[in-house]
Amino acid sequence: MSSNSNTASSDGTTGASAAASWQETIESKLNSIVSIKFIRPFTFETESRGTSQATGFIVDASNGIILTNRHVVSAGPVVARAIFNNHEEIELKAIYRDPIHDFGFFKFDPALIKHTKLEEIVLYPEGAKVGVDIRVIGNNAGQKVSILASSISLIDRNVPELGEMTYNDSNTFYIQASTNGSGGSSGSPMINIAGQAVAIVSAGLTKASTDLYLPLDRVKCVLECIQAQTEVKRGTIQTTFQYRSYDEVRRLGISDTVENNVRQDVPSGVGMLVVKTVLPDGPGHIAGLEEGDVLYRINGKTVAHFVLLEELLDGNVDQTLDITVIRGDTSKDVKVNVQNLHALEPSQMLQVGGTTMTNLSFQLANYYRVPASGVITNWLFCILEEATAVKPYLLKSINGKAVANITQVVDIIKTIGNNECVPVKYFHISEYYDNCLIDGSIKISHLWNQVALYTRNDCTGLWAKESITDLPPARDIEPTNVIFPVIKNADVAKLKDVVHSIVKVKCMIPIFIEGNVNRVNAGYGAIIDAEKGLVVVGRETISSTACRITITIAGTAIIPAKLRFQHPTVSYAIVQYDPKHIGTTKVQAIKLSKKVLEAGDSVRMLAMSRYETPVCLNARVSSILPIETMSFEPPRWRSINVEVAQLDNPTATNYGFGIIVDENGDAQALWLEYIKAKKTMGVGGLSVQALVPALRALQCDEEPEPRSLKAEITPITIVKARQAGLSNERSNELQSTASTRSQLYQIKRVEALSKAQGVLQELDIVVSINGKLVRTLEDFDAQFTNPILEIVVLRDSQEHTLQVETTESKQEVEKVVFWAGALFHVPHKTVLQQSTTVPSGVYCADVVFSSYSYEYGMAEGHWVTHVNDVATPDIDSFERAVNACQDNEYVRVKVISSKAKPNVLTIKTCYHYWPTRTLVKDQESAEGWRYI
Repeated sequence: MSSNSNTASSDGTTGASAAASWQETIESKLNSIVSIKFIRPFTFETESRGTSQATGFIVDASNGIILTNRHVVSAGPVVARAIFNNHEEIELKAIYRDPIHDFGFFKFDPALIKHTKLEEIVLYPEGAKVGVDIRVIGNNAGQKVSILASSISLIDRNVPELGEMTYNDSNTFYIQASTNGSGGSSGSPMINIAGQAVAIVSAGLTKASTDLYLPLDRVKCVLECIQAQTEVKRGTIQTTFQYRSYDEVRRLGISDTVENNVRQDVPSGVGMLVVKTVLPDGPGHIAGLEEGDVLYRINGKTVAHFVLLEELLDGNVDQTLDITVIRGDTSKDVKVNVQNLHALEPSQMLQVGGTTMTNLSFQLANYYRVPASGVITNWLFCILEEATAVKPYLLKSINGKAVANITQVVDIIKTIGNNECVPVKYFHISEYYDNCLIDGSIKISHLWNQVALYTRNDCTGLWAKESITDLPPARDIEPTNVIFPVIKNADVAKLKDVVHSIVKVKCMIPIFIEGNVNRVNAGYGAIIDAEKGLVVVGRETISSTACRITITIAGTAIIPAKLRFQHPTVSYAIVQYDPKHIGTTKVQAIKLSKKVLEAGDSVRMLAMSRYETPVCLNARVSSILPIETMSFEPPRWRSINVEVAQLDNPTATNYGFGIIVDENGDAQALWLEYIKAKKTMGVGGLSVQALVPALRALQCDEEPEPRSLKAEITPITIVKARQAGLSNERSNELQSTASTRSQLYQIKRVEALSKAQGVLQELDIVVSINGKLVRTLEDFDAQFTNPILEIVVLRDSQEHTLQVETTESKQEVEKVVFWAGALFHVPHKTVLQQSTTVPSGVYCADVVFSSYSYEYGMAEGHWVTHVNDVATPDIDSFERAVNACQDNEYVRVKVISSKAKPNVLTIKTCYHYWPTRTLVKDQESAEGWRYI
């Protein structure tokens, strides 16, 4: 059968004329539809922080009002801008988000529009009918303009359930059409051929290639209130309904008489509303409504559609409704008080460091069927001591005081001292009825976990910030006396003193500097000086200089510690606690053995099990080899130029920390973790002699500053060295020396800005240092104490004698500048290790992915050379340049990527949510850092 191009469409026009009409309609509405780019600075309720894009359309051109989805306007703080079809851009402010339905309004200033003729789209909810041809115009799949065609297939679909901890609509119909939209289409208008909006995109069903649309009945009412500058009233009885067809409600017990009455009163309907959820302690619950009740009448009116239901609820806020429901075969009349739905919507947010807290919303309470009260947290792990709680939790109590709302939480926090550890009880909202209460403790640092209360302001579109600074200072720590448990294992008991040296170390990392990527690290360490409270621990545990450290002794006493030293190339750090904090506790320091491990030695290793009990392993040293680690991009710290012992006991690899002891119980090596590659860890025994120089300095109250060549070296066989030009005479000389290995060492890379750069070269083979032939890594130890070394290298088949200066290994990052949601400091050691040139002294170490810096292309690993054409060769000049930038303006930033590609970024400032701040190293402060 042939097709006829003149077949009539659903509006009565022929195919040819309909196509022409649609083209005219679409062209006339393009200026009304905008692409919206928005950022949520914080995780709030069901909405994760981040950047995204969507669609909106002008519904009031004179007042600059744009309609889009609720999840775009956002329940919490948001910054947004609209981009018109001609790429003119305008800032938006959020003026309304509906408490339950998926719509909200932005506003812009029409007077600021210079190049666009503003047109509005009329809301026409009555036009949503089955079979009507429609077009959906929006930012589908990230495209600037996408036009999808379809016809309306359903207008009375129940709302979909989209899952937990996400937005779920209720008490409305949804419209269905097969438009198959995708990311970015949220907020797009469904328009008819007259150019009127009959619905708005809300959700999609990807498996069915179907999109769901919100009807505009309530949307139009709210818009009219905003235009008239009158209060938008939204009522609730904390009860949700579902539309069920007549055959279903008959099974629920309605009589023929009721059905006939409803069919007569609502001839367009095919069913009735049935109670789906009644929230505990809500008005519906108090009045006696139950799930399965069939709604019949409200205030004497037959109610079988959501539109009339919402009209009655919104029109009777703070009043009482007479509701008649059918329960089984009986009719039940109840009086229900109507609450203000806006009062159940969080309008304040408490920020404690990275943790956010709000009152529980009706949205979440309704999904989980719990009372609409309490305080919900996001990212609680930022202040939690014992666990990495990443899920949203409901708070039960803080410091023994019950919490029911955000005001109570603020009052309690105002009584907690700096770094004071207080108990907290919480549970996941999904486990409300399971009695799964979790107890833990939180610690709030007044430096790292600054406290602020944000309050929504729909006039400015911002959430006003009130910094809470009237907090108690740190309280004195009372000494805790610890009694070590009795050791029943005979093998372990022989090493009791070693057991009493092991402590648990936890490192909380509030900011990401120096390439660090972990928020919380935990491991074990060993006391190496009990009198001074010095503890050695793996660098994978203390991975950042900006951190908060605690140590736990015998699973009993938790006390603070400070970072004293991080070795620049070897996987260990030294932290220090105040011995006064442990009272008369008899801790022991490990004794350092001078006996160096050799392959074949029989040893014992003491480690801690997952249950924090000591374990003794017998083993033999299978080999002592250099560790091999891969470079990372962006660069992060890794261990280089070190050899570790491997054990023949495979069980040893299950432990990330241990102490390898000789027959006298003296420590010969520390069993430590090191990162080999991304998500791949290695372990090995580090000789305790590597600790001695730093330990001796700290014991003398000096800061360890080991010198170094700042070069990475790698072993090379003599065979390869001969192939590279090593002479027979030199080869014979090397082989005649006492060594178990036929190898030399080659320069793999030289650190940028080091004194050795330009003197030593990649692929140089090191023959001797200060006249001594190099056969082992220990032969490089001269670099740690000598300012100048005489090094003989083999280069291009010729030996060269070089005078090479060593460089002091000082603390590199001493200032951190936060700007536009990104974090900058000097290029740290690992960056210099992997760089041949240094374009700038300003390095981007981290970017908050919910910030303007992230949206406009700033990335970790970028070097910043200019800000608004002002050169920034160092962190001080960068600090001055960004402090000169005004709020709410675009700033030109010249960067060079980690791949040496130059670029110019334009980054917008918003100091309300991403202020400019400077953090400096301060050894005298309790935290080791302070803001200036």
